[in-house]
Amino acid sequence: MQSKKSLKKKAIVFTLSGILFATPIIGQAQLGEQILKKGMEHNDIRILQEHLKHLNYLEIDESTTYYGDQTANAIIELQKSQGLKADGVFGPDTFEALKKLMEVEPLKYNRLLKEGINGEDVKALQKSLKFLGFLDIDQCTTYFGSETRQALMDFQKIYGIKVDGIAGQETISAINDALSGNKRRKKTASANRGSSSNLSLGEEIVSTAKKYMGTSYSYGSSSSTAFDCSGFTYHVYKQHGIDIPRSSAEQATVGQQVSKGDLQIGDLVIFSNTYKSGPSHAGIYIGNGKFIHSSSAGGGVMISDLSSGYYSNHFSYGRRLY
Repeated sequence: MQSKKSLKKKAIVFTLSGILFATPIIGQAQLGEQILKKGMEHNDIRILQEHLKHLNYLEIDESTTYYGDQTANAIIELQKSQGLKADGVFGPDTFEALKKLMEVEPLKYNRLLKEGINGEDVKALQKSLKFLGFLDIDQCTTYFGSETRQALMDFQKIYGIKVDGIAGQETISAINDALSGNKRRKKTASANRGSSSNLSLGEEIVSTAKKYMGTSYSYGSSSSTAFDCSGFTYHVYKQHGIDIPRSSAEQATVGQQVSKGDLQIGDLVIFSNTYKSGPSHAGIYIGNGKFIHSSSAGGGVMISDLSSGYYSNHFSYGRRLY
């Protein structure tokens, strides 16, 4: 027993050097922005599980988006080791404890950080991006390479900052906001159609949808400040000149039906028999087996796996609307 405790104490000082995370657009990390607890399904749970695995608190073969008994027990063990209330709920206090174990500190802005430069401040930037789930490298270094630039660009997209892959004062501030658990900033919800970008319509739809990441769930709402599932899809598609019915049951009948294997970015996805029989939930496919939706269980707009147990079991089909 004593040997196990000793091993765990050694694990506590484990740094970020061996940690692997999901790619940012898949993960959309916001660990400090909400309470995660047993029974919830959320993409940030996957990133939390990765942290717990590499600190030797969690032993599972593959991380998931579901907060089950194993995750709750791992959090309880972490909380006990840090002198916190051992309730198995991942809240602000546990979030702060996790940051300390990962040796992640707020960033200081001293200069512009961009591709090609070296320095300890670059390494600190990488640690922060890695902790938040935006950077997938085995070991943080002092060199700002292409992977760091891409991770930074993905972060900037989520926060509505100019996407240039350069860490200036605004970007550093936003990263510190994320590390402190503050809500991420939202882009102005304007359609991309007619812009000078080279995005396809499907990519433009997804880009618009992602601007609402973290927006609260509210049954019956389709405003830009709160959505239910079909209100979210209705609002996003409308900005691209695509008018669809308001309810998920009616949305399930529009456009061309497509199978899961034939889904394309921007397709509407339909789920059935969730809280009622028949088509009852909707989202937008973003690629790589993921979809974005407004979830009552998750508390707002989030990204989930089509292959996860719950959504895989309730998936019906996609609808191509353009």
